Amino acid sequence: MRIEKIDHVCFNVRNLDEATRFFADLLGTEFSSVVPWPELDMTSAVEPMGLEVVAPLTPDGPTAKAIKRRGEGVALVAFKVDNLEEGIADFQARGIRLVRRADRSRMKLAMFHPKDTYGVMLELIEYKSEHPTAPLRE
Repeated sequence: MRIEKIDHVCFNVRNLDEATRFFADLLGTEFSSVVPWPELDMTSAVEPMGLEVVAPLTPDGPTAKAIKRRGEGVALVAFKVDNLEEGIADFQARGIRLVRRADRSRMKLAMFHPKDTYGVMLELIEYKSEHPTAPLRE
């Protein structure tokens, strides 16, 4: 597996509107429209440099629980890889537990347990074709 670059960094926040305004002003950038992810119990916005901000949809979902346990802040760092299957095998050979994997129209991804990676969930992403500079959730 070859890691090509950091694809995006995800922050868990309590209030998506406040956080996107803060980071947009601080970094001089604009966020994409807000996208709800009911299956993940979160809503998200992404900006072109690769900052994703997510907030819980409900007070008892996984994002809300993570914020209650750890507070707001960096929750996930995603790496673009050239071969997801090799990446999964490499991480698992190192004892890093796979939490979730998905095969979407534009990408395949795998997420790994933060207890095995110093408290931050790591995600590997293999794009099926070249994508624009801003990572897009689908």
